[in-house]
Amino acid sequence: MRAAVALAALIALAACKEHRATSLVPVPEERQLAARTAVEASLQSRLRGQGTRPRGVQVFSQALRDTVAVCGRSAMTGVADSRLIPYVAVVSFEGEAARVANLVFGATGPEASRVFVEMVDRCFDGGGPATTRVTARIYPPLPVPAAAEPEILAEARPEPARPLGTVTVSARSPANLRSASHGGEVIRSLPASSTLEVIGEAPGGWYQVGQSGRPMGWVHGSVLEPRGR
Repeated sequence: MRAAVALAALIALAACKEHRATSLVPVPEERQLAARTAVEASLQSRLRGQGTRPRGVQVFSQALRDTVAVCGRSAMTGVADSRLIPYVAVVSFEGEAARVANLVFGATGPEASRVFVEMVDRCFDGGGPATTRVTARIYPPLPVPAAAEPEILAEARPEPARPLGTVTVSARSPANLRSASHGGEVIRSLPASSTLEVIGEAPGGWYQVGQSGRPMGWVHGSVLEPRGR
């Protein structure tokens, strides 16, 4: 499954070239170099100081001013059979100083899924949101290569789960949607008063929520209101 997701991410990176807005001004070479250098330093930190071998790195201007996306792949040096791992980094500029605002590195299956989504959103000139405001969105399904094995197809396209009930996000404030229960990584913010299906439960008051029987992530029950089971 991990190989299929990584392949899908690479396909998305190539396909993004077809959506590039030709009317936008390309990123100046000085900023491209500064952005790539900043991302390389972040990758070094992520890989705990091990060297990296970047491949196919591209820099794209974003809809948000003074922001670029750096899209590419990297492998660790000095590691036998080290595979190339896709990544997407968002770099903001203050003057000419580059700062990595976000780095998604597809070292695991869930991370590779997020890289795919970020590539679709950002790896073309003019990509990404035009503001810094956090908005909820439904992630598109990951494509499955035509030549995928039957067992991979079955894993990538599970049957929708039967919901256990429905819940509503508290009207007081938005809620964090997490990748796992018990403090998983925040995927995005869910708007207040939005309605979701309960797909599963975990100890400690955690609920796996989704739409149309498809899991989206985990939310703690303290920010939810039941709507019947």
